[in-house]
Amino acid sequence: MGSAFVFLEAAVELVPKEIRNHPAVIADARRRGKKPSQILLDDSKHHSAMRELEFREKRGRPDIIHQCLLLLLDSPTSKELEIYVHTIDGLIIWVNPETRLPRNYNRFVGLLEDLFVKRRILAGNKTLLKITELDLSEIFEEKEVILLSERGDKKSLKDLMKGDFAVCIGAFPHGDFFQETLKALNNPHIVSVGFEPYTSLYVTSRVLCEYERVRFAEDC
Repeated sequence: MGSAFVFLEAAVELVPKEIRNHPAVIADARRRGKKPSQILLDDSKHHSAMRELEFREKRGRPDIIHQCLLLLLDSPTSKELEIYVHTIDGLIIWVNPETRLPRNYNRFVGLLEDLFVKRRILAGNKTLLKITELDLSEIFEEKEVILLSERGDKKSLKDLMKGDFAVCIGAFPHGDFFQETLKALNNPHIVSVGFEPYTSLYVTSRVLCEYERVRFAEDC
């Protein structure tokens, strides 16, 4: 067991079936030499195709999880954490904390597209990323769960980051958490870092700073 960072409902998925025949998707796939079913949904490229998608305001932003993971994996303390990405369509991706993700966004997109097809990314005998068979609730067994939300209480994160805990951060651009997701969190501490909406990257940086303060204080 150990502590975890979990990015919830990350806006990363392959193009869904209902828009794979849209001209914007077909053109993007052709340009990249892939099938429409093998490319990531990206609002910057598929905006016109996404207009009729359910919960479209939460979808098609792989750049958000890219930025957040780069920030987290840059921290020396990430090596002692379990890192998971829960996608908007319910997949659970395990991220090896020793993974060095591509900093180039297009290369990152290609990596995730490979992951969705192969289910696992290897470097030699080491697994860097894998799509697990876990249910979301299994991640939180025997952990104190901290959910970051603008509707949360203004509590000290430092006081909550003791023992085994799981910090949960939304990785989507707009909207609220699904009720199904909230039920899986097992009565979390709901905490706010302020009283207005913040980007996922900003929230990740605030939480990471507090965690580093706790860890470095323990080492002193």
